Amino acid sequence: MNGATHLSKSWLAALALTHLAPAADEPAKNLYVPYAPVVDRSEGLAWPEGQAIPTFATPAETLDTVMVQDLSQDELITFSALQGRVNRKQPRILLAEGRAEEGTFTWPDTAKLISRTLYDRARRYELIAKYAREIGGVVLYDPAVSPHYRNLAGTVAAQRNAIPASRPVYEEIKKAGIDLGIAVDLTELKLVKPVEIYKHLHEHYWPKSEKRLIVSARPFDQRGWGDYHHTRDMAAATGAAVVWLDTRIPEERDVLRKFFQDMKAGEAIALGWYATERTGITTASEFGIGTIPADYYVSSTVLAGTDHKILIPPVPKMPALENKIYVAVFISDGDNIQYTQHAMRKNWDRIGDQRGKVALNWTIAPGLVDIGPAILNYYYGTATPNDCFVTGPSGMGYLMPTNTLTEPGAPVGESLKDPALMDGYTRLTETYLQRSGLRVVTIWDDASPALRQSYEKNCRHLYGATVQNFKDMPAVAGSVEKGRVPFDKLVIPYAGSYRDMRRSLADQIRQWDGKAPLFLSYQVEAWKEMRANRIIDLQEDLAREFPDKVQFVRADHYFNLHNEAKGLPYNLALESSTTAPAPTLLDGTPNTVWTAAEPGKQQLVIDLTAEHKLSRCVIRHAGAAGLDPALNTRDFAVQTSLDGKAWKTLHVFRGNQDSVTDFDIDSVGARYVKLLIEHPGGDSIARIADVEVFGKRP
Repeated sequence: MNGATHLSKSWLAALALTHLAPAADEPAKNLYVPYAPVVDRSEGLAWPEGQAIPTFATPAETLDTVMVQDLSQDELITFSALQGRVNRKQPRILLAEGRAEEGTFTWPDTAKLISRTLYDRARRYELIAKYAREIGGVVLYDPAVSPHYRNLAGTVAAQRNAIPASRPVYEEIKKAGIDLGIAVDLTELKLVKPVEIYKHLHEHYWPKSEKRLIVSARPFDQRGWGDYHHTRDMAAATGAAVVWLDTRIPEERDVLRKFFQDMKAGEAIALGWYATERTGITTASEFGIGTIPADYYVSSTVLAGTDHKILIPPVPKMPALENKIYVAVFISDGDNIQYTQHAMRKNWDRIGDQRGKVALNWTIAPGLVDIGPAILNYYYGTATPNDCFVTGPSGMGYLMPTNTLTEPGAPVGESLKDPALMDGYTRLTETYLQRSGLRVVTIWDDASPALRQSYEKNCRHLYGATVQNFKDMPAVAGSVEKGRVPFDKLVIPYAGSYRDMRRSLADQIRQWDGKAPLFLSYQVEAWKEMRANRIIDLQEDLAREFPDKVQFVRADHYFNLHNEAKGLPYNLALESSTTAPAPTLLDGTPNTVWTAAEPGKQQLVIDLTAEHKLSRCVIRHAGAAGLDPALNTRDFAVQTSLDGKAWKTLHVFRGNQDSVTDFDIDSVGARYVKLLIEHPGGDSIARIADVEVFGKRP
């Protein structure tokens, strides 16, 4: 709330009819934390505080395209940097993977970027010539001395508005008649070891590097894998440092810590990958820094410019609570944006006609709202009511606050210990839960009591989270924080086979005493047998053996049903019996907006059908739907009633400018909730995007 405005006599008279004072002297505290609105732009970057990855401009109508397979390793280093520097102004260069499993141009076509000019192998240097005037020179390096000079050169080049080039590539540039001078010559350096090279980077170039982003990219082949272009364009565009330090080696891990300790939890993110999962992720986690796995993510600076309006799908009504077993199955690895770009798209499309037969909970990276909104919107737009999306571990970027699996070089136990860093990470997670519409977090592996409290305190949008013991910490347990947010321990954290999962579920069903609903959550490994079609088979198999005992449910329903069964507050808007003047007011997405233009009728009543003890209310205004925040409801009151006749005014809000109003209620008994609007906003038309009312049965 911001300031106060005059309340008209007619509205005060309407409040007086409730036989209660307007309660204007003590307005409710809005617990919603706003973030900078994200809108499409025609040129340049926008990177406001609290945003992990910048907003790029809308891509050019025709994209200049180079096939990755037409470039050598060091040409990929050069061309991905060229892509980033050019796309910084407006995305105009596309690097395309000819062997992409989802199809070479599947994502550009999905984003309606269908006009392309192909620069084939014979013409590839013509692309550098076309944009040479936008580039300030080259940073020369020699990968024969050490492949890590590729990363150093990429970091330096971004600071000089240059492109990195090995000597053979630079000779090709000159042979093509392109006049680019040498901005920095790194071939004069005699450093060889990774520790030496990255200490040099840290001392001489890190001070000028962007601290909100760091890219971890392997600059050499190992077991047939090297990272020569994936997300390097993002580093070039933003001025982020590019590093590769083997986190299995203590000395190299300590150097990587020097970079992370200068980055601020809640404001920074890492892109890429590490030598091993648990040694790398735990290192970043010590500092509250999440990682977006992106070591095969292509053309990030093009996809980051696609339409930023996120089409959050409507949420269906949850089933009525019964005395049965509720199962939530989470499909892993969606935090990995290379997976969402490649394998997930292939699998998603392949089983398109089968999705919807059973509730499936797909992990996905909330950071896609920045780095790939077209990808997120594709999945959202083609989802069935039985497809629910949740965050991959453990919110905004892969964080491993507690490691439960022994792995060489990875400490078992807590990685994230500082409460201030916890709060930074969970506050950033809340922003991205709001922006992506996600309501459930899967945590790898466990969360300490302090971290669970941090999630509950800072993530108002969160319904619940899962935790797990991967192997070596059996003490991991579920909990409920402040009677609001459940942390549910997965029965199996990473099921890879149908046989194991079926056996586990059958054992749980046979052991159930039938006295109260039972809630069971499982996570399946996306890369192996337990793909969506096998989960459908499993549900059908169990239904035959245990008829009417088991129901597979969406994760948002799972946690709300859990709270209802335990006598805890849950979102009453999800109840099939709850009604409003328009169903869109209760459909869980801000993209459907209720409007009322006629004065005197700018009010709405929600009928909960029975008395409940109310504890919280959330109202999403026009800005939450992507409309001009000036249209947000300005002055309004929230009232409750047991019979729809005698009304009690809970709170009066004046001068509101926020896109969301989120306030707690001190356990009021009510069947009806009324929103009475006095000043609807900029053009006098009332707009409400969504309403949530939390409570429990008396």
